[in-house]
Amino acid sequence: MAATFELAAFVDDCRRLAAGPHGPARVLERMREALADPAGIAAAVQPLTPGVGALDAPLHRADDLTVLNVTLAPGLVTIPHDHAMWAVVGIYQGEEVNTFYREAGAGQPLAEANRRRVPAGEAILLGEAVVHAIENPLATPTLGLHVYGGDLIGAQRRMWDGALDGPHPYDIPQFYRWSRELALSRRAAAGA
Repeated sequence: MAATFELAAFVDDCRRLAAGPHGPARVLERMREALADPAGIAAAVQPLTPGVGALDAPLHRADDLTVLNVTLAPGLVTIPHDHAMWAVVGIYQGEEVNTFYREAGAGQPLAEANRRRVPAGEAILLGEAVVHAIENPLATPTLGLHVYGGDLIGAQRRMWDGALDGPHPYDIPQFYRWSRELALSRRAAAGA
């Protein structure tokens, strides 16, 4: 019988693993183990409040590691952004689609490089230089457990607007305004 997910033990394990050799890869392995108990994760964390598009609920925050419970509302789309540190993203309910970008040079917009679908039960490792955007393509919420290799909340991060111009300093209210505008323009284009 598989062990039941325990948040405190998960955080302790991630901190220990992240500090050792091949830390991000080892945290990815630990995340994959945790995803074997999606009901246990769901019971240990707080879900999205109705009416909110996205919620990044901090479960642990320290200089060396941040753990978030991330809820994406149905149809949510974000603008491209970076984390300025490695990240392990595990999906325990729903699906997240990541679009990865490369920087084309000063004054040039981002260029799409790749896309990756992450369904429930899977996890991915993002390097510290990754620029990506996420979306929930489903009609139901997507729930994820995210681990970051530092203090994500206090980090100097970057974001790009819906036209892929930037970078701009990461600003939470502006991030959500531009993400909403992008989602609305995509819906309008799809309806045309």
